[in-house]
Amino acid sequence: MLLKRYIPIAIVAFFGALTLSAWFIDNETIETFANDDATQFFDIIAAFAVFLGALNLLKLQFLKVLKQQSGWQYSAIAILSFFFAFIIGFFVRGAYFVGEEVYFSQRAAEQAVISLGTSEVVVPVDWGAHVQTDGSLFQWMFKYIFSPLSATMFALLAFFVASASFRAFRARNFEASLLLVAGIIIMLGRVPIGSLISSWTIMYILAFCIGIGINSYAKSRNVMFGWILGSCGAITGFGMTMGWPIDQPSIFFLPALQEWIYLVPNLAGSRAILIGIGLGIVATSLRYIFGLEKSYLGE
Repeated sequence: MLLKRYIPIAIVAFFGALTLSAWFIDNETIETFANDDATQFFDIIAAFAVFLGALNLLKLQFLKVLKQQSGWQYSAIAILSFFFAFIIGFFVRGAYFVGEEVYFSQRAAEQAVISLGTSEVVVPVDWGAHVQTDGSLFQWMFKYIFSPLSATMFALLAFFVASASFRAFRARNFEASLLLVAGIIIMLGRVPIGSLISSWTIMYILAFCIGIGINSYAKSRNVMFGWILGSCGAITGFGMTMGWPIDQPSIFFLPALQEWIYLVPNLAGSRAILIGIGLGIVATSLRYIFGLEKSYLGE
């Protein structure tokens, strides 16, 4: 009980309090621990977590292949891809320079020196640097296999996002209608066609929409037509006076309006969410420090 429960809680409480105190105590040793040592501890733990996650992934995919469950062929491809990337990352240098040319294997580089008949020497890239060297086998895999597959995945996700947006933007109530209008303004304001739609067009559309809303609540066509004729006449007179500039009044110009929505209401909502996340982190951290949160013990 002591080794499995109280000692881990004491270790977490001590290091948690020590890291937290670095923000309130002006001490160079404590600040160095919080900014450097604690960060390195986290990186080490994260590396082990990635290793365990990879083993768990392989376990699940192997079981799926052995049992030949639905889609086991894709699991087989995932296993082969994992070992391919693992091998060329840890066991194959994959980058041998002969002058400015790079070759995937030392044998190919040596044959190139013989065929060229030059005095160039084969220069291998240092281990660790081979995963970031342009022209290496690992970079070739990343550039010509991983990147196109990622781009394809994100391209497919765009259709799912569009489908989800269509379902979410249905104007069932005021909040959904507000989300729908804001989404339309953002989408139109960020594409080239949005800058071709004048402010006056938006004002005419807004006048018609308000007229439809008046008819829905007042149930009077006379009031609706009176509003539409009056507002359209006022907009026309105002436009003739100003000379119909495409971006004036700027409040109805889609690029300017979407920028305001993005920088004011959206930023305010994002900051509110971040404040909530910060308070949640503080509460969770205090629970760990005081030993109230024991999920890492399996409880």
